[in-house]
Amino acid sequence: MSFNHIVVQNILRDKWTYVSYFLSSMFSIIIFFLFTVIAFHPSLNSMDPDSTLGISLMLASMLVYLFSFIFIAYSIMAFLKKKTKTLGIFMITGASMKQIRTLVFRENILIGVMAIIAAIILGLVITPLFLMGAKVVLKAETFGMYIPIKAIVLTVGLFLVLFVVISKIMTRFINKEASIQLLKSDAIIEKSIKSHYPLLFISILISTALSYLLKINHDIVGRFGVLYYAVFFASILCTIYLVISQGIRFSLKIFEKSPAYMRKTNMLLASNLNAKMKSHANMLFLITILLSGVFLCTSILFSSYYNVEKDSEENYPYSFQYIADPKADAAKVDADVEYLEQQLSTVDSQKYFIEFKSNEEERLGYMSISNYNLLNNQNVSLKDKEFIAVAGNRDLAPITNTHEDNYLKNLKLASVDERNLLSTGFQKTYFIVPDLLYNSIDYPVYKTYIFELDNWTTHTELARKITEDIPTISQQRYITSKIGLYDSEMFVKSVMFFIGSMLSLIFLSAAMSILYFYLQTTLLQEKEKYLGIQKLGLSKNELFTVVSKELAILIFVPFAIAITMLFATLFAMRTMVSTAFLLVSMMSSLCFFALFFVSYLFIRKSYFKRLLSN
Repeated sequence: MSFNHIVVQNILRDKWTYVSYFLSSMFSIIIFFLFTVIAFHPSLNSMDPDSTLGISLMLASMLVYLFSFIFIAYSIMAFLKKKTKTLGIFMITGASMKQIRTLVFRENILIGVMAIIAAIILGLVITPLFLMGAKVVLKAETFGMYIPIKAIVLTVGLFLVLFVVISKIMTRFINKEASIQLLKSDAIIEKSIKSHYPLLFISILISTALSYLLKINHDIVGRFGVLYYAVFFASILCTIYLVISQGIRFSLKIFEKSPAYMRKTNMLLASNLNAKMKSHANMLFLITILLSGVFLCTSILFSSYYNVEKDSEENYPYSFQYIADPKADAAKVDADVEYLEQQLSTVDSQKYFIEFKSNEEERLGYMSISNYNLLNNQNVSLKDKEFIAVAGNRDLAPITNTHEDNYLKNLKLASVDERNLLSTGFQKTYFIVPDLLYNSIDYPVYKTYIFELDNWTTHTELARKITEDIPTISQQRYITSKIGLYDSEMFVKSVMFFIGSMLSLIFLSAAMSILYFYLQTTLLQEKEKYLGIQKLGLSKNELFTVVSKELAILIFVPFAIAITMLFATLFAMRTMVSTAFLLVSMMSSLCFFALFFVSYLFIRKSYFKRLLSN
């Protein structure tokens, strides 16, 4: 019998341990492969690597690869724990540590290569459908099928390196001293969780303080930068772990003192939870972190859709805005405006002509009250010695200190309008003054033609054509369109949603896979334990009840904690999110709950069947 034959037989004898590892690894590789298929698509050859799409695809691919590294490392550690007896037997029968490590290394490389090959084949099969979906989401005109040679080479190369590196590192954890303990693993009693309530209180206090600081003082956060976020993230992780571990301990102590403890199989359930309290806490923590990432990521991505239209209008208030530079040729301006009117003649629109004067050195605009009223369709009046300060930049308050201004130093501020008047950033501030004063101001005049379309979000193709035909030319004309901004922002949000959805699938798959690994590593021990209890009179129905409750705790407690964190975050951001977004978050949570309930039923049936098998 050759050494490689032993490797293959070792896998086949314990195939159920490897099947989840194989499927989960294959799924991660497929996601990475599909990302690279898009990243290297010929339609994106002209894409700027520093653009939002380029950076997003690169970061998503790196995140998938990093997550795959962590996930596969965890899987191998789970396998080493599951195969403790097998490895111990090999050691006792005379196998050297070099041979044991070579055995485990080749097993993992074989599984890894099979996962890569299966992922590439399956990925090529679903790529046409995936590209069709990507074409719709990314709103690409041409996104057809091609032979993704670069994607295949990169995926195979990176994941081969990943499996080799992880397998080499993980096999170093095997040693002779551990082999004796591995053979006696059934007799080892898991250490219980100690009381750390003061540490829990301190951790909650620190996390709360850092969260509140993030909300009220952005200067301090900006000063510390990455360090602040690293500390904040670490404190959140510590708090979640302590809440779970101390919560389990506290709940069991309370439960053991309640009358329900003596009813039916509750005593057996509590005893089982006490015996595996630490491992259960670790499992709940891992699944909670994965689910929290899924829920928060999905909700944030959904929220972005509800703000695009509003954000576009705050930056560019009008469907089309044409500003003629004072140096522009009048005939050229007239030709441009005539072209705009011709293109917009087929849609319902309103046209406005206004002008303003600009202190070009300070980038301060001056507009008459008549033009201001025309633009805003209102009837505001000003006294001779009054003016209005209006914002020229989004999210920046207009300048109100005009003591050094030659025209406004003797005027009184009547009111402040923080809504952006024209395209954001063109002027710092616009001062609305009486008509008579406006006529006396000696600054260059910027003629402005504004077109506002009904149902403007539906005219993206028209906006794209107009901005391509008459682009902005410095010192001649300045063209802006909230329709074009809306179209580009929706594209970015669609890309982010597309990427986030794929990552969410990976995290959900990982959560279920990790739970499956955990159940597999304890299956033999649980079978022996329940077999002994059955001899004392435990029925199959009672065993089914105990197993159902324990699995429900492992699946639904992390779900409940993750949902609580999600809605706590949404509550803290309640002034920044809409009611529609809250409804979407609730609906997505219900969908996730339905998915988890189905997973629970499937896992319970499969696990119970294997628990009773010989």
